[in-house]
Amino acid sequence: MCELTPKDVQDVSGGRLDWDSGGALVIGMGLAGGPATALFGLAVGGSMLVIGHFAHP
Repeated sequence: MCELTPKDVQDVSGGRLDWDSGGALVIGMGLAGGPATALFGLAVGGSMLVIGHFAHP
């Protein structure tokens, strides 16, 4: 058994999962549902996109 290198960790983690891609995913899944689900998805996903905007200077 050996320690994982940073490249190994990135390969296993699936690459990038941040506020921006998560927000887009929530909005997309919300729009796939009904009107109430779409509103909820837009509110939560939009909030995640705003956090992602200010999290990366």
